[in-house]
Amino acid sequence: MENKPGQLVLRVDGGRDADDEDRAELARRLREDLLELDVEAVEPVRSRDLPVGAKGDAVTIGALAVTLAPAALTALTNMLQSWLSRRERASVTLESRGEKIVVTGNPSKEQQRMIDAFVRRHKA
Repeated sequence: MENKPGQLVLRVDGGRDADDEDRAELARRLREDLLELDVEAVEPVRSRDLPVGAKGDAVTIGALAVTLAPAALTALTNMLQSWLSRRERASVTLESRGEKIVVTGNPSKEQQRMIDAFVRRHKA
């Protein structure tokens, strides 16, 4: 198993009634909790599409780039599920190497198998 740090993108979805402000707040709270894990970095995802004349970086609302060792991926998904179990309508989409998976706080058995398979593939 390789221990070289990799990067995941996490996209927070606050549910059907969530707006940009809700997603931004959820992402901020999630970032604080992620920083307590054994991760290299957790940063807002920067948008590449800036409007003409814009100053500074545009941030993609509700998206975080997480750099971590593959061995930390299991702890990250466990932490996400615990975090989401306290946020009834929220979910987080994990993206790595072009593959995406949605994590919820209370996944069905099939969803849990898919999450476990995602972790195994991305730990290698």
